[in-house]
Amino acid sequence: MNPISIGLRAALSAALVVSPAKPPGDPLAWAFRFASAIVSDPKDMGKAQEAVVWDYTSSQRWEEATAAAAQVEGWRRGTAYADLATALAKAGRKDEARTIVAKAETTRATVEGWQNPRIAAHIANAYAALGDLDKANTLSKAVAIEDAQQYAGRSSATKASGLAAQGKVDEAETELSQFKGTSDIEDLWWRTVGFVEIARQKSLPREKRMDALAQARKAADEIPGWKSAEALESIAEEYAALGATAEARSTVAAAETIITPLADTMPIKSALLSNCARTYGKVGDKDSARRLLGMAEACAASAQAIDRPTVYANTAASFASVGEKDHARQLFGKALDEATGLVNARPRALAVVEICRSMSKASLPLDPATRQRLESLYAGLKDPW
Repeated sequence: MNPISIGLRAALSAALVVSPAKPPGDPLAWAFRFASAIVSDPKDMGKAQEAVVWDYTSSQRWEEATAAAAQVEGWRRGTAYADLATALAKAGRKDEARTIVAKAETTRATVEGWQNPRIAAHIANAYAALGDLDKANTLSKAVAIEDAQQYAGRSSATKASGLAAQGKVDEAETELSQFKGTSDIEDLWWRTVGFVEIARQKSLPREKRMDALAQARKAADEIPGWKSAEALESIAEEYAALGATAEARSTVAAAETIITPLADTMPIKSALLSNCARTYGKVGDKDSARRLLGMAEACAASAQAIDRPTVYANTAASFASVGEKDHARQLFGKALDEATGLVNARPRALAVVEICRSMSKASLPLDPATRQRLESLYAGLKDPW
């Protein structure tokens, strides 16, 4: 693309994009601003925008999530809308959820290729959360027929989630049992997700939710590699949310044993250590949390330059979660230093998106000096991309 046209598009993007969030002190507003500036690569732009929409969604900032979703570039607008609809339905805002899922369907109708069934799979989740099991099952089955290897397990997890939402736990578990004994990583992953979704149903008795987590733990233990640790950490979080401290400690410890031997050069290692540290913090084990965060921070030295800002930022957010606010601010400063040192504008913008997302998770408002740094970084988004 002609450098002049890139510069023009960047200027137009800055002029036309209306921030869906509160202005300069809100990290997510900055994250979306930087995501929307990646005009040289619409794919990266859409992916980064969608991630910020999810942060608005998971924070129940519904209006801002809706405004941001409408601006997502490309097919990811459909998945952003669908995930927002799912969250709204689970929060009991079903009328709003139906309005948003209709927007997801409208977007899907304009999309061809493999992206269309990807959107459909997310929409099926929304229908399941709404209790529209017929629509959810019809859509998820159609997607599974089109690509059984990728979507069969997901289809089963979607159906199980919908059944569990209606209190039909035995039927939900029967649905997931078809993948018992499988060695396929996708099916193992979605079997685990299905049981976790059952456990998240607040309308179910605690005993049923605990049993679902035990089943999820068994399924997660069969997943090969670091993906098993990722699943175990999510299960540990659910145990912690249910007040099952012993089970949470045991599960996060199992995740830790998988993560620790990984090479420090793997960006996922620091992220997984940080996530486990947050869970240790939630169950009151601050010493273990700080120990893992020290390991996560040390990974930054071995990370590639392009990954280093995210490693520092994610670790900073986890330090903040255990009360280490001052150290978190120091690490966020390092993250911005590393981002500033990236030569090309596209990876620099992507790095700042992740930094701002982590700042939001840390609940740290932006001070004037940080806002000034972000302004300078934003102004510097130009050739070379």
